[in-house]
This record gives sequence, C-alpha cells and structure tokens, in this order.
Amino acid sequence: MGNYFLRKGTSKEATLFVRIRKRVPKIDKNVNTRIVIDRNVWERANKDAASLEKFYRTKDGQTIYRKMCAIDQALEELLSQGKFEDTHIDHAVESIVFAEIREQQRKEEEERKQKKQAAEEARKKDVRTFLNDFIAGIREGSIKHNGNTYSANTCKVWESFRLILERFHKKHPFTWESIDQRLVDKFLFMMEKDGYMPKSINKYLVCFRAMVGYAHKARFHNNSIAEKCFSKIRVRECDKAKEIYLNDAELQALYEMPLDGLDAQVRDVFLVGCYTCQRYSDYSALTANNFTTTARGNKVVRLIQKKTSTPVVVPIMNDNLLRIAERYDFNIPEISDVILNRYIKDILKRLSEEVPSLQKAEITKLTMREREMEERGDAEFMRNEDGDVIKYRYDLVTSHTARRSGITNLYLTGLFDTVQMMSISGHKDQRTFFDYIKLSSDEIADKIMEKLRQTENVGNEGLF
Repeated sequence: MGNYFLRKGTSKEATLFVRIRKRVPKIDKNVNTRIVIDRNVWERANKDAASLEKFYRTKDGQTIYRKMCAIDQALEELLSQGKFEDTHIDHAVESIVFAEIREQQRKEEEERKQKKQAAEEARKKDVRTFLNDFIAGIREGSIKHNGNTYSANTCKVWESFRLILERFHKKHPFTWESIDQRLVDKFLFMMEKDGYMPKSINKYLVCFRAMVGYAHKARFHNNSIAEKCFSKIRVRECDKAKEIYLNDAELQALYEMPLDGLDAQVRDVFLVGCYTCQRYSDYSALTANNFTTTARGNKVVRLIQKKTSTPVVVPIMNDNLLRIAERYDFNIPEISDVILNRYIKDILKRLSEEVPSLQKAEITKLTMREREMEERGDAEFMRNEDGDVIKYRYDLVTSHTARRSGITNLYLTGLFDTVQMMSISGHKDQRTFFDYIKLSSDEIADKIMEKLRQTENVGNEGLF
C-alpha cells in the first residue's frame, strides 16, 4: 500500500495524495488521487494501526480502500511500462476514482432517457396533446396543408373542434388505438344531443377523421381502421338554417340606398362580395393590386383565394362594382365579419320598407347558440302555427350570403356554362358549387316556363 496522506490545511474535506518513490528510475512524486475524505475522519483513522483497520471495515472505508488498492496497482503498471508522465497518471487515477461516479451518471442518464421515452410514448397516446400541438402548428404556420398555410377561418374550426373533443374526452376517455366505430358513434350522438346541426356535425367529423389521419401519418399510432369509421351524415335542407340569396333587384335597391359612414362601408363591402362571388376572407381584402385588366383590355379582379390558394380571375360584369371600388381608390374598406354581420341585417331591415320581398318570412332552424339564448330567456324567436322557427329574409343575411347571391344570380343569367361559373367562384367540385345555387321550387318552375316560352318550336298547346 502506498503512502497516503493529506496536505496541511483547514478545510473540512481534503483530497488524499499518495507518495511514489523509486530509485531506478529515480522517482519521488506526490500524486493527487482525487479521493475526497473528511479530514477529521482520516486523522482519527491514522492514529494507529487498529484505528486504520477499523476504518477500513466501515462502508466508506471499504470504498476508499478499494480505490487506493486500484490506484496502487495502476501506478505499478505504469512504472513497469515506463509511463509515468502526468497525463498517464491523471488518466489512470481518474478512471479509477471517477468510475463509480461515471457509472452512477450513466445510470442516471439512462433513467432520464427511459423517463423521456416513456413521457414521449404517453404524449403520443394522448390525443388531446397531439391536437394541441397540431393547432399551435397550423396557427404559427409551421404545419401546412399541401404546402399551403391554414386560413384563419380553418384555424377557428379546429379550435371549435378542440373544445368539443375536450368535452367528449371527459365523458369517454380514449387513446388512438381505441378509436373504433362505437367511439365515433358516441361522438356523433353527443353532438346531436348537444343540438349541433347536421352541417356542423359533418364539419367536426371531418376534423376528427383528419386528426386521426395526420397522427397515423406521423406514426403516433397504428390504428389502420380508425379513419374508416367516419362517415358524413345526410344533410337535408330542412336540417339547416335557411340559406337565402338576394336577387338582382334587391341588390340594386341596396346599392341605391342612401347611406353614409360605417353603414355605407358595410353595404359596399357586402356588395363587392355579391358582384365577385367570393368568400368574405377574399372580397373584404381587395386592394388596388387586385383590380386589373386582361391582355384584351377587359376589366377583371385577380386574386388568390385564402382558403384554398386557388387563383381566380373575376370579370367585372357589373358597373356597380367598378363604382364602389372607385369610391375607395380601389382599396376596399377593412370591415370585420362581426361588424358586417351585425350591420347588414339592420341596413336590410330598413331597406325592407321599400323592398317588401326582404320582409318575407322563411322557415329556418336556430343555431345552438340561439337555442341556448332562448332557453335562458335572453332571446325570443317567431314561430308559425306548426311551431317552426321563422325569420324575415333580411334577418337571414350574413357575410356568406354575398357569395351565395353572386353565384345564384350568375347562374340565373343562363349565359354561362358550369366550367365558366366555377372558374369565377373558384370551386373545383361541381356538387359543392351547385349547393350555392339557392333557388326555390317556384323559381325553378318559373325558369323552366320562361325557357319554354323562348322555344320557337313550342305551340300554344305546349309540349305534350
């Protein structure tokens, strides 16, 4: 055993040194062993041989003794190999003294990795955590759809879906692997029970299915049957809030209505939507850059739709659109959809005194929010003798009525084919496009008879 000692000092803890002496080659060196020990403990142990032996029988003494023996052996090997430079000594001593510490650090690091891995696995299984991360990603733009940034309206839909899913998860906790037809049916039943309209239910079913698909693609689960469990429910006209359009005569009366201030701006922005057949997010954000001409000099509105990134070119077919744009130097006023929806109803209510068609009552459905207001006594809605909710047409108008009105009136001209009309509206699916054409059965019948009268080969007796 080498000659181990502590250097003089007053600190409570000190480092053991060992003195190495050899005649050939001549060596007399004090080596820092890096072994830290309580100075008082060491001094008591070294009073005599019995005290030292007693110390080596303690738990701490045994640990120090093993390290001292290992250091002695390592130094002897270095001496025999003629490698007694400081770098060799330091490496040999540290590999012995810090071996336990490094092993403990290795174990702790392994435990941390295992805990992190377990936490990651738990996070992957937690549907709500995935949804929260996904929504944060689409909002900041780090998650895209086919390379396109999600629109603000789409983000709102996902936010609404998150609230619904949170309520559902409290009642029916589930993981990715437990998603099956039975769970989807429960989700559907909850929304029906909560009073969501079929159209809204389908919207959130699409979100649910998309979420499952995104998670599967990201390898958060291996539930290959989950996406097959989602099917849209049938939506009948009677299941939806009444969707109307304003005809050309009503729009012209609105254009000619004397207004000023914010009322005039709201009216003008709404009419821009009617004349361009675009969504609110597009028609409310037109600037001078959007108003241009074709190579042949025809005046058009060019834009890239925010929801779908679809480029569209809208011919300016109504001089009213041009006059409205000129009022604002072709920079359409920025009006929020909340303000527009609130003001346009009041404007049309006033206009209905001169345009009686706006006062026509239509059977409709209350939204979930309206039903809640009615139940609390905060609102009262008209009903017919059958108990159906009825509203005046002016009260059914929203920012989206503009797009519906534009498309329907475009269709009613009979001048354009479907491809041309869809080119203007930006639709890629005919079924979706025709859902925007809101003609009543009477209007369709009148349109048929109008075409019959224009047919030269039809006699007084008719076709049959």
